[in-house]
Amino acid sequence: MSLWNWKVGGGVIVLAFVAGAIIGSVGLKKNSHLVSSSDSDTWSNPLQPAYIDDVGCAQCHPGQVADHAGSGHAQTFHSGDLAEQFEMLRDRSFRDEERGGTFTFRAEGRQLVAEFENGTRRERLPIPFALGSGTHATTLISLLTSESGEPTVLEHRVSYFATDRRLGVTPGQAGLIEAEPVDCLGRVYRGREATNCIGCHTTTAKIRGRELHDVRANVGCESCHGPGRGHAAAMEANRPGHEISSDKGIRLAKGTVSSAEEIQLCGKCHRTPEMLPAPPSIADPKIARFQPVGLLNSKCYKRAEGRLRCTTCHDPHRTVDRVSENYVATCLACHSQSDAGDKLCPQSPKEKCVSCHMPEVEVHPGISFHDHWIRVRQPADERH
Repeated sequence: MSLWNWKVGGGVIVLAFVAGAIIGSVGLKKNSHLVSSSDSDTWSNPLQPAYIDDVGCAQCHPGQVADHAGSGHAQTFHSGDLAEQFEMLRDRSFRDEERGGTFTFRAEGRQLVAEFENGTRRERLPIPFALGSGTHATTLISLLTSESGEPTVLEHRVSYFATDRRLGVTPGQAGLIEAEPVDCLGRVYRGREATNCIGCHTTTAKIRGRELHDVRANVGCESCHGPGRGHAAAMEANRPGHEISSDKGIRLAKGTVSSAEEIQLCGKCHRTPEMLPAPPSIADPKIARFQPVGLLNSKCYKRAEGRLRCTTCHDPHRTVDRVSENYVATCLACHSQSDAGDKLCPQSPKEKCVSCHMPEVEVHPGISFHDHWIRVRQPADERH
């Protein structure tokens, strides 16, 4: 059966050929750079002719754009001939014991198709887009629309995990009840959650019914700095006072945003405490996936008086440095002089800062993140 006339949530769901990445089990709030039909966010309205894309930024900022091109942020949205781009998925199958059936990815020409079969039923769904840098995983989605007109996304139940090159159940979907026929293929998200899914993997995109318009793929320069056409024109005309269209975009470029503002900006997609359904718990290993949440709860951040922020350790234009010892100098900038008021580590004062106080935590089989809830790890700590 092809999914063209399923009743979902009281409305007829019609397939639109769009697909993407891991949403996870935690709900999100407003994403400022992707708006639905009822939104009026002028800074991030993708219909404005205000964007110049990364190639425009490269005219004056070639170094940053070149670095960014090799980063995960520049690889978050994939479209076109997915059967060729994700050749490793062709004819790969995964047996889902919870659903009592088998998922298989097929190639039909250049198009990727998902199939589910359990002996009594067979469902198929085309997949034209994929989201995710591929560092940890790639999850596919299909964009659906209901009679109500609200954006509706099906997050496919099976994802590809890069660490061990395997297929598995998408994070957050294990144990979900199959309440509607469409649930055999994945999880349905509607409204804001649907637009946030795509918005955190593109610079601009607008969902209109069954179609995705004004797509600027990946997390580009203007995702964080705002539309750049006005800035480029001002620089060309030697009018530096007329810069990027958002005040925060200007201050971000100049390095004058506060640490709290910067963390909130990164947290739009990497999550902040306000986005979680419950207060964060130090015993929950999944919190390691949401770096801003952990950082904001760390004593290092609370006592740093604005000195500690995401870019203290990470250059957003570059791929994350995965050599833990390369971050030691940053830690020692504060934790090297006892008379400075910051504690010296009694166990290892000059090395192993990250492995001891920010160890990798497995948040899903095959996916691990460094825990940004910086602290002295206790023997009873379930996540040590």
